Amino acid sequence: MARDRSYRSLDYLKKSAATSRVLNLWQIAQTEEGKAEYQESPFFRNSLLNRCILLKHRVRGGETDLFDFPVQTATKILLPIAERELRYGARFLFVGQRNFEEVAAESFGEDLQIGARDRQVLDIISGLPSLDPFLMRESLKSNGFTPAACYFNLSDGDLERMFNSARQELEPLVRISFGEANASGVKAATLLNKILSDAGSTDLEPLRRVMNMDPPQFREGVFCWKAFLYYKWQLQDLLPRIRQVLDEIAVVRPLGAIDHDDKIYIARVKGDLRSWIFAALGAVTEALAVYDNAYAALTKQSDPASFRDFLLRAPAMFLSLGERLSGVEHVASFWRFRFPQRQMLRIGVDELVDIFMDFEVSLNTVSLEPAA
Repeated sequence: MARDRSYRSLDYLKKSAATSRVLNLWQIAQTEEGKAEYQESPFFRNSLLNRCILLKHRVRGGETDLFDFPVQTATKILLPIAERELRYGARFLFVGQRNFEEVAAESFGEDLQIGARDRQVLDIISGLPSLDPFLMRESLKSNGFTPAACYFNLSDGDLERMFNSARQELEPLVRISFGEANASGVKAATLLNKILSDAGSTDLEPLRRVMNMDPPQFREGVFCWKAFLYYKWQLQDLLPRIRQVLDEIAVVRPLGAIDHDDKIYIARVKGDLRSWIFAALGAVTEALAVYDNAYAALTKQSDPASFRDFLLRAPAMFLSLGERLSGVEHVASFWRFRFPQRQMLRIGVDELVDIFMDFEVSLNTVSLEPAA
């Protein structure tokens, strides 16, 4: 494995990274390792691997030689050198890099060899467009893997970014669950904190009774509810960014001579990307409208049964929602990575074709059938 000595970048991943980009098993181990569920249902059975940091990483110029074929984004495994400190840096390898099995065997023995249980889990995660915890949980569950719930929380950075929009959404529910006298922004913020962090809290008992759920149902329902709060915020955050990126894609012109086939391809794919992206976002909007209708039944029509039943059916929607949003997010984030704000759109023909082909693959894995 190569060595990454950058403490600052590791500390940034711990504090600010997007949920869809990072699965920080190292941090989860620091807070959960003494709990029974963590011990009984680990993400990876290999103890060293279960303390790694998984990262959806944009492959940079100096890293391309690690692969036998062009790769825009890869799953990176970071192994902190010290058990409880990030300051000493980490060793790393990429899933799918040249000689992956040989390099992985040096640290993990046979646990990441083809066919091994941990390798199957890693291959599922690596094959996903993002590390969105709701998409990840449903993908693993459909393949027979059920790690503990603590592995599917939102990052601190995303919780902070989505907090205000989610709090406003919960204010009508506060009035139903706790009464008009307690319907304040502070109470909504407290309720949101509990929903996002601790579905078993006694502070949520009035809400559980309103929704007429037993404790296991309520924990599952709150997990699903959290998913929709996250997806609504993610869509709200993504829309202005992808519109700007699509405007830039429409006008980008590659430098230098361009042959006929590349010219035809670039012209065609620009229109296709716009169509695919708006179709995907339209399907996401329709699916979230189903959630909005169910939530309105609870808050405006005093019909908790409809919302409860919706939440318990909701996991079937996570794969399509997560894949669609992740595919579009990949286009928005990679384009901005390649072309920072206010930078001229200067790019060679071959690189532009490679980027567009990567975007096509990312978006073409997404079904455009209705999500709900």
